Amino acid sequence: MHTRVYVSEDRTKVFVLFYEAACVFSNFYPTGFSAAPNIQQFLKNEELAKEEELKKKQTFNCSEQYFMYHKALLVGDEQIAEQILKEYNPMKIKLLGRKLNMSKEQLDKWSKISRDVMFNACLEKFSQDETCRKTLFRTHGMTLVEASPTDKIWGIGLDKNDKRSEDERTWRGTNWLGETLDKVREELWKKEEFQKEREQIGKESMETRCQLLEHFPL
Repeated sequence: MHTRVYVSEDRTKVFVLFYEAACVFSNFYPTGFSAAPNIQQFLKNEELAKEEELKKKQTFNCSEQYFMYHKALLVGDEQIAEQILKEYNPMKIKLLGRKLNMSKEQLDKWSKISRDVMFNACLEKFSQDETCRKTLFRTHGMTLVEASPTDKIWGIGLDKNDKRSEDERTWRGTNWLGETLDKVREELWKKEEFQKEREQIGKESMETRCQLLEHFPL
């Protein structure tokens, strides 16, 4: 089971705890999408961003690739950026991103824009893949939680089967990825083009949605 859904006794709290690469909410989950890379957009350089918009769209095989590619663009390391684009293994992509030699100024910039880059990566991923999007929509009214035992920034620093993961007061991390996914879901949920999908999900009971989330893929 790649995802665990925790429902509090009073049913006021529902956590969708995930981590493994086989889970659709993971940045390692393999799903292709296209997007025009634009680091200037995130740096708020409007004139340069307009120039970047004219560039050809790239195809990414996972949201981790999009994220690390933009990190390489920020640093200006064309060699690693190209390696990231050619790589299909998400862990190797992550390690390539870690190899980037970043100055303090670049680190500061990346810390300021990384959440925006991740939001855009996930927005493109879920907007372009129906299966992924429907799974995300099934979490409507729930809280997505990256239960990574090793990541205290994007995750909560706890495994999904750790009892402490059931109470945000005992989390050891900030859950940035979970928060980002919640925002992406709400952004897509209100789009008119996905009305039929919303209606379909709305007919499912909470129990059905939880079961489908925990047993994805069927």
